[in-house]
Amino acid sequence: MRTETSVYVSMTDEENLLSAVSPRPFSLDGAEWPTAEHYVLGMLFEDPALRAEIRSDPDPQQARKLAKRHKRKIRSDWDSVRRVYMTRAIYTLCRSHPASAQALLQTSDKRIVESSLYDYYWGCGRDGRGLNTYGEVLMDVRQKLRSAKVDSPGLSNGQALDSPRQT
Repeated sequence: MRTETSVYVSMTDEENLLSAVSPRPFSLDGAEWPTAEHYVLGMLFEDPALRAEIRSDPDPQQARKLAKRHKRKIRSDWDSVRRVYMTRAIYTLCRSHPASAQALLQTSDKRIVESSLYDYYWGCGRDGRGLNTYGEVLMDVRQKLRSAKVDSPGLSNGQALDSPRQT
């Protein structure tokens, strides 16, 4: 149910500053990532060569296809760490791109919903009963940005979150 107390975003809308595929490069874990999607896809694997191949693909959709071709190599702990990696990616993206941080902060205290009809983990799913993990990550990062602004107003834009918490 869409209400004025919610903001709906899509992880796959390149034009949206809050999207995981928005072309806003950032540095994290010793590499330059073209999008948050590239980073999360890269972290699916422990193999540095496969991570580099994913990172070097200019198109996030093609990077996703590449990751799917190697699904047997996905790290065994992925289900327990994927939210942490997405949080790191979005936080670092926002610290590196003030326009994205501003867009996130402008959502005020509204609930953020990833509007995927097909994804029941990252999105709300067709029936609205999905976990909406991407929306929760955005809301967590929004709070971290607010706290960082209060606690450390001089924090550099590119500074990454050292150890993101799962919530």
